[in-house]
Formats: sequence, C-alpha cells, structure tokens
Amino acid sequence: MKYLMRSHAVLTDAVMLVVRLCVGTVFLAHGWDKVVTQGVAGVVQSNRDLGIPLPELSGAFLAYGELIGGALLFGGLLTRVGAAALTVNMIGALVFVHGPSGLMLDNGGFEYVMVLAAVNLLLLAHGPGRFSVDSVLVRAFSGGGERRTPTDRPTGGGEEVAGTERSMSS
Repeated sequence: MKYLMRSHAVLTDAVMLVVRLCVGTVFLAHGWDKVVTQGVAGVVQSNRDLGIPLPELSGAFLAYGELIGGALLFGGLLTRVGAAALTVNMIGALVFVHGPSGLMLDNGGFEYVMVLAAVNLLLLAHGPGRFSVDSVLVRAFSGGGERRTPTDRPTGGGEEVAGTERSMSS
C-alpha cells in the first residue's frame, strides 16, 4: 500500500518533462495555426462572431498566448507564466465557446479544453521539474540549487520529494 503513495523525484520530473513536451507541442501547433495560417485578424473576427468580449484583445491573447505559451512549456522556460496564460485561454474557451455544448467533444463540448486547463493548472502548481530551463536557471543563479523541504509540497510519506536528492523517512 505504501508503494501506491510514494513517488520518486526523478520519475516525477521525467513525467513532467513528457507532459510539458506533449502539451507544449499541442499549443505551439494551435498557436502557429492561429498566428500564421488564420492570422490574428482572422482570430479577432472569429472572436467577434462568437460574441467573445473585447475581440481585438482576446483574439491577440488567444493566438499569441497559445504560440508563446506552448513554446514556454516546451522549453521549460517561464513555465508557470506560460501555464497561467494557457489556463486563462482554456477557461475562456470553455466559458465562451464549448460550455454550452456540454461535456462530450463530439458535440462540440468542453472535455478537451477542460483537460488542457487542468494540465496547465498542474504545471502552474508543480512547476516544470528539474529537466527544464527554469531549473537550470534557478540552480545557476542560486549558487548550486534550490532544495525543497518536506513542507513545500504535500507528500504521501516515505517518498522522495521532487527537487531533492534525499528521501524523507516515514
């Protein structure tokens, strides 16, 4: 049972890397499509047609937020900033576009944007992990690295806390 509550810091950080790369790629692709293929003016017009408030502002934030936010997640640079912007984008998509259609994606529902918002909230709360530019910069500018203490993040007991090199004893 104890095994079910344990996590290993390196494994957790490796999984966060995979999550960042996958979700960052999705947002990069969607942002690229909005900025390059549709053009920001096209996104603004779509927002206007959908009745989204402040379409000039929301359209630019949507297009560039996805493109730049996706790149930030992919690189693990300013990850929490990118995740925050993408969370706002997905909440907007849920409220203004997909919410009225219910949960199921095949009906135009919000399940996909809800999951993307949740993943970005996870990245916002947890951070990018040690396999990121953020982590390299923190170590470089803090004289060897920032270490989490057992109180920084709730754990299941007896586990190694992500970002540390020692195990907590239970």
